[in-house]
Parts: sequence; structure tokens; C-alpha cells
Amino acid sequence: MRPTGKEGFLYGVKFGQIIAGGLYAKVPTSGWYKIKRRAAENSGIPGKDPAIERGEALGAGGFYFARKGQPLVAGDALIPMTLHKLSFTTDVSAAAQGQAIDVSTQIDVETGARAYVPSAFKERSGSINGQVDTDSKEQRELVNEFNAVIVDDGAYLTRLPSKTGVHHFMLSRRETRTEGEVEIWEYFPIIVESFQMDKPIDGVCPFNFNYKVDGQSGPGMYYRMVKDEPQDQAGEPQEPAGAVDPEGEPEEDPVENPDPADPGNEPEQGDDE
Repeated sequence: MRPTGKEGFLYGVKFGQIIAGGLYAKVPTSGWYKIKRRAAENSGIPGKDPAIERGEALGAGGFYFARKGQPLVAGDALIPMTLHKLSFTTDVSAAAQGQAIDVSTQIDVETGARAYVPSAFKERSGSINGQVDTDSKEQRELVNEFNAVIVDDGAYLTRLPSKTGVHHFMLSRRETRTEGEVEIWEYFPIIVESFQMDKPIDGVCPFNFNYKVDGQSGPGMYYRMVKDEPQDQAGEPQEPAGAVDPEGEPEEDPVENPDPADPGNEPEQGDDE
């Protein structure tokens, strides 16, 4: 299957309340989740496929599509990722670049070619292009990186000081609900480097920004085979929810928009062999 650009969309990501595992705990809604913790033994989070070479089980900081009703044992914890389709976007470009380190010595003179080894780091960057959209909250957040934003709703007048940070996006390169077919999704947390917001004499007003991917927040490409597609679809935003115990009380204090870099740095995960 060779997808076209119209089969995918760019979504903004917001993080909900932590869902902690335990007796009777289950995933409340099918959708995307970031792993806060993974139980050291008998985790409810699916394990690795032993048939895939070099494969590893997902750990803290990873993300995946969880199905409604999936059990979560004590030690598991997930953060719901609520997806919202961005209204201002037209095109998304992404590029990756590695580095070759020159390790040539005099012994390589006889070969007539320099010797190289790959760098441990790869850099990913790109640009997102679109149009000025007065109703887009995500666009306001991007503008707020470089300017204070003042909101006047007729009743209140609120100033948001300029604030920098990591912005979280999910890009679907192909979405499908056909069982047996494969979707491609990409989670990429970014740092905004610059943006351009023009006002031409005629035509649409472009809004473009350049970014670099933040590796410590756990970006990745996700290939998902559609199987017994649940009622809650992958591309439709799910409501954040906190875990509840059998009596209906929250197991943990709600955490609003937790720092996704935090789950990735936790050493609380177990190995799933």
C-alpha cells in the first residue's frame, strides 16, 4: 500500500490524567497512551514479538494504541493522549540527518579512502506550513513562543506572557479502518525554532514554522495493523480519564498535562523478556 498525502493528518496532543493499574483496572477508552510506568512482572501492556530480531518491549516513555478493556496490573500506569486535528495545517515536511565521524589514520592511506564510523546521534527537523487561523488554540500556543498573547473575550482581558516549551504532535501518514490493513502514525515532540506569519495584499495569510524533534520526549514511528477495530477510532480524540478503584474513587491525584519527558526518564519499568 502506497499512501497519498490526503490519507493522513496532523494532530495536536494533550495529556490527560494518569491511569494507574491495579485490581479491576482497565483501559477506559481505545486510543493513544504514553507509558508512565510498566510493571516488572505480568504487565498488562503487550510484550514484544519474539519473532522480531532486535525487538524490545515498550517501557516508560513509550507510546502505543491501547484497546478499551485492556487490563492494567499494579505497577502499570498510562497517560491518555488526546488528539485534536489541527485546522490550520496544509503541508508537513520532515528530514533526518546523521553524521559520519572521520577516524582515518595513516594506515588508511594505502586504501585510498577515508574511514568513517556513524555518530550516535541523528538530528530530525522540518517545517509545518499552513494558514493563519483565528480559532486555532494550537496556533496561539506557537505564536506565544515569541510574543505575549492577549485574549479579549468581551468579558475578560487576559495576558499570556511569552512561554517556551515542547509542543507535542501526532502525524498520521495513513489512517484506515479496514481490518488487516496497516496504519502509519508518527509521534513527534518538537522545539519551535522560528515561525513566519505573512500578510499578503491578496490571497491567504500563510503561517509557517520550523522545528527540531526533541529526542528525550520519546518520538517514534508506529505501524499499526487494524484488527477488530473498536468503536473508538484511532483518529478520533478520546477523553482523558483517571483510574478508579472498585469503589469509584481515584487511585491517584489527577495530573494535568504531565511533562512527557518525565515518564521517559523514570527507572521504574520492568523488562519484558
